[in-house]
Formats: sequence, C-alpha cells, structure tokens
Amino acid sequence: MRRPISTLAVAVSVTAVALAGCAATPPVSLLDRGLPTTLTPVRAIPLEVVTRSTAVDDPLPVRGSDVTYADLETALGASISSAAAPWATAHQGHRPSGWQLSVELTQAEAVVDAQRLMVTLTVRATLRTREDGTFLGQTQATCRESGLFPADRGAPVVVACMSRVGRDLAGWLNASDVDAT
Repeated sequence: MRRPISTLAVAVSVTAVALAGCAATPPVSLLDRGLPTTLTPVRAIPLEVVTRSTAVDDPLPVRGSDVTYADLETALGASISSAAAPWATAHQGHRPSGWQLSVELTQAEAVVDAQRLMVTLTVRATLRTREDGTFLGQTQATCRESGLFPADRGAPVVVACMSRVGRDLAGWLNASDVDAT
C-alpha cells in the first residue's frame, strides 16, 4: 500500500536542497597552514611586527569564486616576523630596547580565472624604535604570485606572496644603517 507524500514535505525538502546549494563557502583560514604566531615580550624579542589593513577586506574574497581567505593580517605578520628574525637577532646589540615594524596592508586582491589563482599584496612598512617610537624609515613592498590552483586550495599562493613581502622587507632592514639610528 502506497503512502501519499504530502505536498508540504516535498516543498520543505526541495527548499532545503535549494538553500544548501546557496550556502556560502566558509573562508579559507591562512593560519591553518602552520604559520607561527609569536607574542612579543618587550625585551625578549628585538623586533615587534604590528600589522593592520587599510580598506582591505579580511576575509579577502577571491574574485571569480565564492571562496575567501581569512586572517590576512595575522598570517602576514607571522611571515614578516620569520623573515626578519635573523636581522633582528644580528642587530639586537644596536638597540637593546628593540624596534617596531608597523606593516600596513594597503592593497590585497585575489582572482581566479580558469583554475589560475593570482594574488597581489601591497604593504607600507614603517620602522620605529620600540622605546620611544622614533621614526627610523619607511618603505613599500608589493608581490604578485600566481599558480594553477582552484581558489579553495590556493592558500599556498597567498602564503608565497606573503613570504615574498617578508623577504623584501628583511632585505630592506639589512640595507638600513642601524648604527646611525
């Protein structure tokens, strides 16, 4: 004997399936990729990296997909800190109170087109003394990385771009004359 299926049950099932298909993809966290985070004690670590963003979406939407990348500032700070750590350790004796590197993310763009992910990041970095905030220098760094990744597996492209920014800023610090500051 057949049981009649109610019209309401069918409507609820169809609506649930339709809504499930419209659900937004959750952001891809860049911190899930094993990037270190370090709390900076005042004197134990010679370089404190402070990141912030200006007019940059975080999570960063990937144009051409429904994917977003989350935790940009924290991941960028970890990347720069690890790249600049050798400089900070080598120059710790020049300024025992340490330095503060403020890094402002001024542009962030991610686009996927035909399975090619392209990421662009631009930062402005300002070096100051940590003790009294004396201005020591400022620079900008930009990276553009791409790879054949779908957006939901493209975190390595973003991290590679952040690593490039970190290496560029570490190079700038190496070229700076800390003895004169």
